[in-house]
Amino acid sequence: MAHRLIIIPGENEVLRALPSQLAPDIDVHLLETANDALWEVRNNPPEVIIADIDLPGMSGLDLAEILPNFSLPTRVILCSRQSNPQAARQAQSHGVHRYLDGPVALDLLKQAFQEALDAVPPAAEPEPEPVKAPEPVKPAPPVRTTLAARLAEPAPERPRSAAEPAPARPAPVVAPPPVSTRRPGSRRNALVLTAENLTPIRSRMSELLQEIGALCILLSNREGMVLTDVGTTSGIPTMSLLPLLSTSFSAAGQISSMLRERDSSSLYMQEGSHFDLYCFDVAQQFMLVVIFDKTSSATKIGTAWVYAKRAIRDMMEYLG
Repeated sequence: MAHRLIIIPGENEVLRALPSQLAPDIDVHLLETANDALWEVRNNPPEVIIADIDLPGMSGLDLAEILPNFSLPTRVILCSRQSNPQAARQAQSHGVHRYLDGPVALDLLKQAFQEALDAVPPAAEPEPEPVKAPEPVKPAPPVRTTLAARLAEPAPERPRSAAEPAPARPAPVVAPPPVSTRRPGSRRNALVLTAENLTPIRSRMSELLQEIGALCILLSNREGMVLTDVGTTSGIPTMSLLPLLSTSFSAAGQISSMLRERDSSSLYMQEGSHFDLYCFDVAQQFMLVVIFDKTSSATKIGTAWVYAKRAIRDMMEYLG
């Protein structure tokens, strides 16, 4: 079976020359941007990605930060044409398999690729389900009416005259109110949208709108009510759209609660012919909805993901 490798060289000529030095059983895809790599990863993930850190649009470091969200065994190798200790520390924090600092020779690249390929865990084959033998059908026991059974049967109702009052019915049992299991001081209780923090939040949303070229950005609660928005929402049915998104996110919140996660996040994506929509979870309490108009701006999933996550981190500080 051929191994899949994605190379994003940018202006790194050594990376661009690497495919000619690899064995013929390596299926190499040479891509120009990290966004192209993200689309390829979603459709057919490779075993290894090798990228320069300086790329047009989204950098190699941004790509390494996003990839863990796909929960794939893909190993990432990042290269820098010049020594960059700060980028090396960032790469390590993003879980990069190897960071090659400074000018790199082809032999070292080939060695790093082989090491990354060997580190990829093999795909687990599903175990065949054991075939269960049919259980023998047991004959039903004969019905025997004993004296005790007859005595336990309720007596037939006696006809009641019109003058005789009806028997009193027992009062219904009312269940006690549920006891809240939410821990005091948790982040879910701490995030509050007030008039004071609304101004910096709107400012950060406007900044995000300019960074990614979106049509509009909306912040809503988990019930789907718009709290604030920036950009152009004309022609978008926000009143009916956001409650539907809230329904999609309710299952994600239940999953996080079952796994006892406090800092988990979810993402919903809708790609269409006219609009692209990205809905980000904010601490399981708010939703940040980003909408792109495909007729005026090309959507880049990686750029939207990276910049939206950064904006959410800033907004959570304001909300806290």
